[in-house]
Amino acid sequence: MPDAFLESSALIELVFRHREVQRKVESACPAGGRRLTSRYVLFEIARGYLLSLLVLHNKARAVKSLRELHEYTHSGQRLFQRHRRETMLAAYEDYLAHLQALGISLTEEQRLSHFRGWFSQHLRHGWRRLTGAAKTINPAGCREDIPAPVQNANGLYEQPLPTQECGFPKACGLDGYLSAHRADFEAAARALAALDDPDAETKRRLSALQSLLARKAGADFAGEHCWSCGDAIICHEAPIDAAIVSKNRKHFEPLCAVFGRTLRAYV
Repeated sequence: MPDAFLESSALIELVFRHREVQRKVESACPAGGRRLTSRYVLFEIARGYLLSLLVLHNKARAVKSLRELHEYTHSGQRLFQRHRRETMLAAYEDYLAHLQALGISLTEEQRLSHFRGWFSQHLRHGWRRLTGAAKTINPAGCREDIPAPVQNANGLYEQPLPTQECGFPKACGLDGYLSAHRADFEAAARALAALDDPDAETKRRLSALQSLLARKAGADFAGEHCWSCGDAIICHEAPIDAAIVSKNRKHFEPLCAVFGRTLRAYV
């Protein structure tokens, strides 16, 4: 059976989400194969999903009730980007599933204290599982020095990531990876440009990919362009004989068609 290559959404849900969601990922993985992911996936999760969890954890240390924290996450339509808001709300959903599994009843004051303890442990265990849930490969030459989140003296989580170095060719292997597979990424750009009614994320990905391909090899680039091309890079670095497991069919299906990869999407 083929191996399962877990892109970001699948690895997140396998590691951090409650058991019902985890089963969906497990069911999408081919039986008998290994689970794989990449350093690029791990860095993408740290830059986005995990950062949102750290913000939520630190806010939980400042509020006086779980209701106030819940209102904070819902106010994200004004404060946060959509992905951050959805991440925070999903974490709250995972906590409610945890309470239901325990079968205990707590007062409002107890719930906040209990949430703080559960969430702190959830982050620590999640990071360890994140780096151990699948064998990590690194075709794109992404950074190896991603630090673990740590709590400071005030109990707040910090994770200083080297994102300020993104865009410098010597900081990672993306420049060489794009040069080695230029024809593939040019084909991906043409395929994305030909899509009918592309969404905002696809338009952003196409623009970033075109910018990366237009520059001279070895020249600096905007780190955000690498991040915007994430799905394309992740799809390409998946082994040709592996099945990409993802809940993001909309964005991975056209890329898999270009790169000759197999997609196992779940909902």
